[in-house]
Amino acid sequence: MSGYHPDGILDNLIFGLKVWLDEIRWMGKTSLRRFEIGRLEKQLEEEYVHLGRIAEAPRGRKEEKERTLGQIKFLKEEINTLQEELEQGDKERKAARKGAE
Repeated sequence: MSGYHPDGILDNLIFGLKVWLDEIRWMGKTSLRRFEIGRLEKQLEEEYVHLGRIAEAPRGRKEEKERTLGQIKFLKEEINTLQEELEQGDKERKAARKGAE
């Protein structure tokens, strides 16, 4: 005869809530990272436009060109870093799910 175990039901409820909260946190973190990547990509496009304007202008803007190229390099590195963090988090999450099965 199977008995009524309120502790088991409560444990399942608590576990379910923890899983739900983890999912919400993960979705929030992922959404924020993707938003940041999009924002950086827009800024990168603006820097390329700025670089194009500098290239069209007469001579004497070498410092501004170097600064813009440095900004472009920085933005590319930052975008790559954020994308790698997203991919790494995704891999860890998939590995954790496989381990839980």
